[in-house]
Amino acid sequence: MALLQLTMIPMGVGVGVGNHVHSIQKKLEEEGASFRLNDMGTVIEGEVQELLTLIGKIYETPFDNGAVRVVTQIVIDDRRDKDVYIGDKVSSVLKRENGD
Repeated sequence: MALLQLTMIPMGVGVGVGNHVHSIQKKLEEEGASFRLNDMGTVIEGEVQELLTLIGKIYETPFDNGAVRVVTQIVIDDRRDKDVYIGDKVSSVLKRENGD
């Protein structure tokens, strides 16, 4: 299991990108992806090959919505010694904060 953070920045379409983000989120839902939106991108969990296939399926979304240029950043945390899920890293830090 891996985590992928996706940030897609449509350019040439005005200042706001909320409609583009919403369209991408809808595509992720349609694909049955396990994901969480954050202020700087979207974290998606799954097997690496499934995640890469998913990116291929949603990549055209901003262009389909009128973007003429898109800057895309993908970060993959592929941990092979144990499964990782969305929220695990935050939970680990909070446990330390609470003295656990």
